[in-house]
Amino acid sequence: MRNSIKTFVCALALVATVFTANAENKESKKPTGFEAGIYPSKNGKINVRVDKINNAAPTTLLLKDASGNIVYRETISKGDQKFGRVLNLEELASGKYVIEISSNGETQSKAIQLSEQKIERTLTLN
Repeated sequence: MRNSIKTFVCALALVATVFTANAENKESKKPTGFEAGIYPSKNGKINVRVDKINNAAPTTLLLKDASGNIVYRETISKGDQKFGRVLNLEELASGKYVIEISSNGETQSKAIQLSEQKIERTLTLN
């Protein structure tokens, strides 16, 4: 009887420890300065939404190509709590790009791939 009580207490302590460690990991990954949403639209553009939790720091929106060259840059001022931008990517060449949003030492990024649709040609002889 004592062994089963000790086993139950040890198992309960182990579960509580794992649950607490898991909760701390989720909290540490949560952004503290802003929340961002980056998603494509039906017409091939990218929608970027930023909701700043901390208005004390400016926020920077960057679009970089595969070589790390900055293709687009915009700074969101300290006072703007909510920000939205539609990025038109029609003029960009096919390839890999990264959208980065940075504020107060915190960065969120999203990789995107631009590719051309292959157009098939047909040949008819008369």
